[in-house]
Amino acid sequence: MDPVSGAITVIGHMDFEESRAHKIPVEAVDKGFPPLAGHCTVLVEVVDVNDNAPQLTLTSLSLPISEDAQPGTVITLISVFDQDFGVNGQVTCSLTPHVPFKLVSTFKNYYSLVLDSALDRESVSAYELVVTARDGGSPSLWATASVSVEVADVNDNAPTFAQPEYTVFVKENNPPGCHIFTVSAQDADAQENALVSYSLVERRVGDRALSSYVSVHAESGKVYALQPLDHEELELLQFQVSARDAGVPPLSSNVTLQVFVLDENDNAPALLAPRVGGTGGAVSELVPRSVGTGHVVAKVRAVDADSGYNAWLSFELQPVAAGTRIPFRVGLYTGEISTTRALDETDAPRHHLLVLVKDHGEPSLTATATVLVSLVESGQAPKASSRASVGVAGPETTLVDVNVYLIIAICAVSSLLVLTLLLYTALRCSAPSSEGACGLVKPTLVCSSAVGSWSFSQQRRQRVCSGEAPHKTDLMAFSPSLPQGPSSTDNVSHK
Repeated sequence: MDPVSGAITVIGHMDFEESRAHKIPVEAVDKGFPPLAGHCTVLVEVVDVNDNAPQLTLTSLSLPISEDAQPGTVITLISVFDQDFGVNGQVTCSLTPHVPFKLVSTFKNYYSLVLDSALDRESVSAYELVVTARDGGSPSLWATASVSVEVADVNDNAPTFAQPEYTVFVKENNPPGCHIFTVSAQDADAQENALVSYSLVERRVGDRALSSYVSVHAESGKVYALQPLDHEELELLQFQVSARDAGVPPLSSNVTLQVFVLDENDNAPALLAPRVGGTGGAVSELVPRSVGTGHVVAKVRAVDADSGYNAWLSFELQPVAAGTRIPFRVGLYTGEISTTRALDETDAPRHHLLVLVKDHGEPSLTATATVLVSLVESGQAPKASSRASVGVAGPETTLVDVNVYLIIAICAVSSLLVLTLLLYTALRCSAPSSEGACGLVKPTLVCSSAVGSWSFSQQRRQRVCSGEAPHKTDLMAFSPSLPQGPSSTDNVSHK
């Protein structure tokens, strides 16, 4: 305070939040003798200015939050405070936009951070939220606080494969335990919920269990063939592999494997059994010398258990001793043995033919058929054709005989039935008819009388019938109404 002018000035820092008013006692003393003094009190009120930013206090309740939490779940409690007065102390809070959370005002200066929509940890595993508190002063002051919300995983995703089905090609006769394929599944969950193990979906393959053919490693997903596969026994092995996670409850999915067993040329051609009557696997044929070019002597038949080119067979006639003419050839793919020319007397009476049957595999496998051909004179040739084929089995011949007998029996029964119908029809037409039918009937006595120069019949009516139709009486003869002549009785007696 100025002692002369009495002006009061501020010499220190004034804080509304510390003291809103100040009482200043003032004494005035004159210069008389004795000096007299006067007293008064000066009340100084401090006007508030917006010099304090808001303060935030966070209290966590549900962190981390499970991804299957329901909307409305309270995550954090927030309290705000501003030391200023009036409008300068009015605080509002806001939250980072575009997040599945919101702030809810519970009561004055208290807010709750709650879940606003469903969470998905596989999409967003954590959120960094910023809470901003702003007062109403001018200029406005604000304060911020960060909240880290971690989303806890739940087992809501099953393991998935890149594609639902895989095709695998494996050559037959593989070594036991060979690795044929590897399956792999991914799980979008975390920790133990993402730990995947593999297993076979067991089923029967024919009369055997699937696990006797293949196995799968539980951790790596490698599929192994436990035994050599045989194309002739099993061309396609189709099965499923299951991938299961370690969550609670565990989730699983399946993938289908189609294992095609590729053929290897491991089967030689097999000659079909010779017809009944053959000796030692060789077929004997009698051929008249009179046959011409192209006459089929026999046919070699063979099969191959392989497939594709490995089962494509060709036939070759093995060469004989040098200088020997063989008037026969074999069809390259048909196996038919036929003459190449007309036979003559210079041809040997017996020919020992060796037919080589081979497939087109790599390496090629073969089999040999033997055909004994005997040339005979035409009169010595059997009436029935002696042509036979290597591979025509006895049951086939028996089946042909049975068919012949069956046809003969059917024809006999049909003939007997037709004969019976004809006989029945003839007897029916020739049998005597009943009354009203055409046939023999008792003759009707017809008497005549003469009156004057003409005569008339005494028969009043004549019955007429036709076929089996009902009786007809359309034809009637009437006598005239004349008196009977004197000689009528005599005439009747005479007649």
